[in-house]
Amino acid sequence: MPENERRKAGGPGGQRTRPPDVSTATYWRRRFFVLAATIGVLTVLAWAVNGMLSVPSSPSQAAGSPPATPASSAPVGLSNVAPTPSPTPSPTASRTAPSPHASKKSGGNSKKSGGSSKNADGAAGGRACAPGSITLRLSSPQYWYQTGASPRFTVRATGAGDPCRFNVGTKFVSVVITAGGRHIWSSSDCTSGDASDVVVLARGKPAVLHTSWNRKSSSPGCGASHLVRPGEYKVTATAGRVQSKSVNVVLGAKGAHGP
Repeated sequence: MPENERRKAGGPGGQRTRPPDVSTATYWRRRFFVLAATIGVLTVLAWAVNGMLSVPSSPSQAAGSPPATPASSAPVGLSNVAPTPSPTPSPTASRTAPSPHASKKSGGNSKKSGGSSKNADGAAGGRACAPGSITLRLSSPQYWYQTGASPRFTVRATGAGDPCRFNVGTKFVSVVITAGGRHIWSSSDCTSGDASDVVVLARGKPAVLHTSWNRKSSSPGCGASHLVRPGEYKVTATAGRVQSKSVNVVLGAKGAHGP
């Protein structure tokens, strides 16, 4: 075929072919190198652009922000520190424990209770109750007791005026039993030691004393005692010159029935 016709066949309208003197491996190797060089150039340009954009912002930030100083090294002025107030101790009421007292009673056990306050010195100003301002009331859950049952009594001490100190200890408030005018038994006959129990009597808040009798006789100083006979006995609560109204109890005989 003539040279002109071969050129026409390989022209723009025909299929493009590689030069006949270049091998396939060499052709693709050249294209790979061209592609790698293009990627490298683009990467270098991207790094350069990023570096140009980031460099101006760093100095401005460094210039705008002051150097950080460790908090521990900064001096603290005394004028900026509020003084810590020292705690003020709250006043507490001193409470004196009641002195223990051993009481030996012939035929009776006494127990104090009620709504009155103990340690009355502060609340009542150390003022003792006047005899005329105290009222004693005696009661018993029943007034007839079969053989073997111990009579039980309750004494209530009530103040009529301002709060005042009153001693309801077994040496100061007594339950006294008599028969025909004769002394039979008293709850304070065999008490030993101090036997003191000071309370504050306020209006409407009585101090209460509970005691029981084992149906035996007693005498001041805790002398000899004996079992009393069945019959009717008179019971009274006393505190110095103050006395309660008397009540009567009946000790039944074996086989007897109450009223």
